[in-house]
Amino acid sequence: MLYFYLINYLTMINCKLNYCINLALLLILFGCSSGEINDSNDNGNGNGNNGNGNNGNGGNGNGGSGGDNDDETNFYLSSLGSDSNSGSQNNPWKTLSKLSAKELSAGDTVFFKKGDSFNGQLIVKGSGSSDQPIVFTSYGSGDKPIISGSMGSGGGGDNQQAIYVLNNDNMVFNDLEIQNNRVASKSDVDDSDSFGIYIHNTSNEPMNNFVFKNMTFKNVYAITQVDPSNQEQFNSFEVAGLRFFTDWNKSNINNVLVEDSFFTDLQRFGVHVKHSIGGNSNDNRHTNFVFRNNEFKEIGGTCILPSRVRNCLIENNIFDQPGAKTNSRMIGRGSAVWNWYSVNTIIQHNQAIGIRGILDSHGIHVDHNNENTFIQYNYMEDCEGGFVEILGDNENAVYRFNISVNDGWRNNPNWVNSNHTIWLNDKIGGEDGHKSNNSFIYNNTVVINRSSNPYSTAIDIKADKTRIFNNIFYSTNGSKIGGKQVNVTDDNLYMTNNLFFGNIDNRFKDLDDKAVLQNPNFYNEDLSGAKGYQLLAGSPAINSGTPYSGNYSHPTIPVSDSEIFKSLEAVPTVDFFGRSLNVNSTPNIGANNAKNGEITSTYNNDNPYLVNYFVDDKVIFKNLKNNYSYRLFDLIGREIKNGIVYNFNPMIDLNQGLKNGIYEIVIENEKEKISSKFIFNNSIKL
Repeated sequence: MLYFYLINYLTMINCKLNYCINLALLLILFGCSSGEINDSNDNGNGNGNNGNGNNGNGGNGNGGSGGDNDDETNFYLSSLGSDSNSGSQNNPWKTLSKLSAKELSAGDTVFFKKGDSFNGQLIVKGSGSSDQPIVFTSYGSGDKPIISGSMGSGGGGDNQQAIYVLNNDNMVFNDLEIQNNRVASKSDVDDSDSFGIYIHNTSNEPMNNFVFKNMTFKNVYAITQVDPSNQEQFNSFEVAGLRFFTDWNKSNINNVLVEDSFFTDLQRFGVHVKHSIGGNSNDNRHTNFVFRNNEFKEIGGTCILPSRVRNCLIENNIFDQPGAKTNSRMIGRGSAVWNWYSVNTIIQHNQAIGIRGILDSHGIHVDHNNENTFIQYNYMEDCEGGFVEILGDNENAVYRFNISVNDGWRNNPNWVNSNHTIWLNDKIGGEDGHKSNNSFIYNNTVVINRSSNPYSTAIDIKADKTRIFNNIFYSTNGSKIGGKQVNVTDDNLYMTNNLFFGNIDNRFKDLDDKAVLQNPNFYNEDLSGAKGYQLLAGSPAINSGTPYSGNYSHPTIPVSDSEIFKSLEAVPTVDFFGRSLNVNSTPNIGANNAKNGEITSTYNNDNPYLVNYFVDDKVIFKNLKNNYSYRLFDLIGREIKNGIVYNFNPMIDLNQGLKNGIYEIVIENEKEKISSKFIFNNSIKL
């Protein structure tokens, strides 16, 4: 599968980031105004590493003197330590209870010894500050230290969570493994609860600034099991590796970055972000959450659920087998990502693969009452529920420049149209009439071509002002798009310039004002992943789309609403493969805008790539086999520098006067064009 190439590629990059630069960058993230993360977008192709628990060099123990803890800013724990010790590197503490009793202060760092396990519960006391967070990390060599809430019946029962943060903030968690496999009941804990790390706000003040980097979350289970077909039980079952929660009528959690981390073997959620809201007039949604370069593998339910969140960016992640049922305790149902009552959710450049479940379980879906949800540049394959799912009362839900391959094959005898190519539903809680408005489905490539077990999908639309244009719908080898049913109720449907090939139900095709009924001529369907669904020269999809104007204008990402969006484009300027969308030319149909059969290699570690996405004086390339011209741009597209980068000296010296920030470097020759973003900060030194 293509994600294995992706893992190997970014693992090589990640191994080059040593502990010193990691901590420097974490401090940079907090060195800004309290309202926003000073965030960066490395624009990688998804990072899924950390699976073996060994990568990253977080916490080498050099922060302390190794003697008595005179400065009391660095504290060490080892399974061979003693709670009567001073907590220095040479005289470490032993237990989580000892650390829980310590009031931590801004700038403190807690080191857990690699290769050791710490059972119990860490209750964090004290807060950091925006420029001096409290850091929890590792030291020594070997596997990541394991912090587990499991104590067994002999220890009084298993804890609700391994780490609990209540009404404290400004913290960094780096290079740790978190577990909580509950099998023994505890008197004050519900048997249906289990979390790895629980960030909890019960106060009237926001909790700000949390970073989770190079973490592993695994083996988190409650004692209780539920039936995923029982909707009430399913909704109330909230086991998660990482949980953010605010009580009724209380304030929010603000500025969260989850990056370069690995989630696996979790009963339901990878990450669950939830706000109880309240009866007051305040919009207390959580704000400014970023999930980037993480791998989720065999998750029992959903990988990331933002519920009542304003401004959320989910990019460059691998979602491998959400809704898994690899053991009987897993819930076995869930789309990779879905949002609920949220505003400004951007989900881009992810892979959603092998998703399972008797309900939902699309690649990425839009649940109830969201505004401005953008699902773009994602690759989805083998998702049991289907491709597009937009439920009731959404405004401006967008699917664009995605590739969907063999999605929507579920066969539920109790729900004849349980699998969809497109599904827009107007129900909330069983009540009709909650139509979604201004949904956009455009420039996607939707393929059903598996060689065995052909299937038919449904198309159900109950909405208003839905736009479906410039998509490729391709169904061969006995499968049929719309074969189960086509039921469209939208008095203001705009549907034009879609390409249909193969077995597509006429009731769907006939809705199109300017349908193209020809073979799109894909490059090579037999290749795994997205690469094969690029267009050959002469494809009838080339220059056959409708222009992006009038009713078909690009919906705009509100990039000015948050600093976390500062590296995003308000409207797309490239296709799925990075090919330009020239505003002065007619767009192609589908997710590929190449005009002359140019083929872009995707997720291939033989391509040139940046050695380091965090730069202090020069940009260095790996695998530069030829010479390239280059151009350097700032965030608003101004060209800062240009020239030639040579394969015998694959580096570009940056100007001494270059300001700290995010930049884009574009290299190209007659065969290819490659774009990468990096963060420049001349205060960082390796």
